[in-house]
Amino acid sequence: MPIEHPTAGSDGVRRRTIIIGAAAGLVTAAASASAPAFAAPSYTSIPKLPYEVSRLDTQVTSIGKKKYEAIDVVYAGDRMRLFVPHASPPKASVGVLWYYHSNGSDYTSLTNVYKWSAMMAVDAGAVCICANYGGSLWTSEPSLAAHRNSVKYMSAVWKIAVSFMRANSGGGPLMSYAYGTKMVPAVRGMYMASAAYDMEDLYDRDPVRIPPVYGYNRDLAVATNPARLPQSSWAGTRIRTVVSMSDPLVPPPQHTLALVEKAKPVARETSVEYHDGGHKVPDWTSTDMIQTFKRWLAEG
Repeated sequence: MPIEHPTAGSDGVRRRTIIIGAAAGLVTAAASASAPAFAAPSYTSIPKLPYEVSRLDTQVTSIGKKKYEAIDVVYAGDRMRLFVPHASPPKASVGVLWYYHSNGSDYTSLTNVYKWSAMMAVDAGAVCICANYGGSLWTSEPSLAAHRNSVKYMSAVWKIAVSFMRANSGGGPLMSYAYGTKMVPAVRGMYMASAAYDMEDLYDRDPVRIPPVYGYNRDLAVATNPARLPQSSWAGTRIRTVVSMSDPLVPPPQHTLALVEKAKPVARETSVEYHDGGHKVPDWTSTDMIQTFKRWLAEG
């Protein structure tokens, strides 16, 4: 299946410390004469992927000791980071775990924010992806276009048998919209942690940072607001959300608790887990997410 080069939007969003600035997770690597040399990347088990721009030496998961490749791809102007298990080479039928970075973060969140849970997913043979999705562009058209391109890319390289989705904080609206509009193939469920959902609430409470993304046109934010999707969009879905009622940045009643309330009558499963840590995402969500996804997989 050929992959073409559609265009995607660019980032231009200023960071502001009012809403959803958690876990920037930006990493730079500086080489020095005293630093140990990296081994050459291996292409033996996972050949060079289309549009691949870099990969590390072969990685090994912490628990299952499974080998995988950490690969960066640039497709249609958007960068994606992939964890590819040796058990899941291109053209194989695979499960895919789609990660959504927080506002102010980027595709490197797979390595810096989500790595522990991603390694557990690799142990189970899943390919993990965190795309840049155009940057911190919420559910604007450039972000949606970048997401559609990431789906096109992944579907061309692998046969996607099942998908799961995970977002923290400001990644929640894009993930929710993608799930509710069936942008991602074969989704079995999504996991939200301290996550946003209602773009109109964010637009109105953050007049400096969010309106520029939509060209100061509130109607555009309304048009792609997952909170505006009809209840039927959530029929048969599975949603698990982890919230703190003391979250000062993303008030749960306006966000994922509102989603659960709408979806529950038609969804296959909704569940809420509470914690008292404010906006901070608890470490235990990594294990809880993997256990939840394994159960959903077994349920079919």
